[in-house]
Amino acid sequence: MNEPSVLLERAGRLARITLNRPHRRNSFDLAMLARFEDVLHEVGRDAEVEVLVLTGAGSAFCAGTDLDELATLDAATTMHVQRRTAEVVERWYRMEQTTVAVFNGPAIGSGAVLGLAADLRVAVDSCFFTFPEVTFGIPLTWSGMAILADLVGADRAKRWLLLGDRIGPAEMLRHDLVTAAVPADELGAACDAVLDRLLAVSPVGRSMTKRAARLAGPRFEAAANDSYLGALSVALRPAGAYPKGGKS
Repeated sequence: MNEPSVLLERAGRLARITLNRPHRRNSFDLAMLARFEDVLHEVGRDAEVEVLVLTGAGSAFCAGTDLDELATLDAATTMHVQRRTAEVVERWYRMEQTTVAVFNGPAIGSGAVLGLAADLRVAVDSCFFTFPEVTFGIPLTWSGMAILADLVGADRAKRWLLLGDRIGPAEMLRHDLVTAAVPADELGAACDAVLDRLLAVSPVGRSMTKRAARLAGPRFEAAANDSYLGALSVALRPAGAYPKGGKS
């Protein structure tokens, strides 16, 4: 039997969520999106879990949306999916538990957005972020501008998107996108160090700190039109497949 496209493992106060489509660099198709929504709902109801870790299987963290599937969707379905992806990022951001993203490899487009919506983030030193959507003729959705503008400011976020910049470990650290960028054989230890510090303090204190931070956090209402813009852009772009290997 095939493994689920999103794995959930719980061990006391800790749960690990693994994006599990390594043959597609953990890009989201509709089935994986539905599974991720279900996992967040399930773990969100678990009063025992205090900390959530999100990572990817294989050599990539997440390549965003599976563009091979996206190219087959009609406008109405695209708009419906874009609304769900915006909502799932906001839900991940607002989880009561403290969230930690472990970037085990590249994070592309909306895949980077999802990881960056975590409370704390560590990365392997081979990781990079890039946002190629504009080169495909579509905008970044998944509440991406809300997350990026909150982290690095709207002007820098706009520049990264328009130019399709590649953000490597040095720039990640310079802009506090991650707290550590380490060799692959040290990634587990770097993650464990963060988890040990989190689990050593009051879960109530962590939860209340998250609630307070929301008041100054991403302006998700600014991304309310993402689903319409995404569907319109997909409809207006030339027919046919996206660039080979492209996953936003």
